[in-house]
Amino acid sequence: MTRRILLLDPDRPGESLEVEVLARDDVVLTVSVPGTIVSFELLRRDDRGPYHGRLGGRSFSYVPAERANSQSASTRPKTSTRARSRTSRNPTPEDDAAPQSPGVERKGAWYGGTG
Repeated sequence: MTRRILLLDPDRPGESLEVEVLARDDVVLTVSVPGTIVSFELLRRDDRGPYHGRLGGRSFSYVPAERANSQSASTRPKTSTRARSRTSRNPTPEDDAAPQSPGVERKGAWYGGTG
């Protein structure tokens, strides 16, 4: 018995394509369309990514079950350090003031400056 899977089309979310798996390894997934002589390959760039392929102007993707059942990013343990909170300090009136620049003197005239 041949295993059937659904390929998703990102351009047509409601129109998946049911295919039969002919062969699968870490890089190539070979499938055929039931009831036809059409077969094609989907490739993936790394062993954790989804398979991607094209057929007749449409693009398809397939996420293997071991990846789909893995922990989601929201439930995965965090590996980075926590962000440090800002320590509050006593604000001074100068904190809200715009920085002052002296301006630039060119040929006897002053240009710019905010003071």
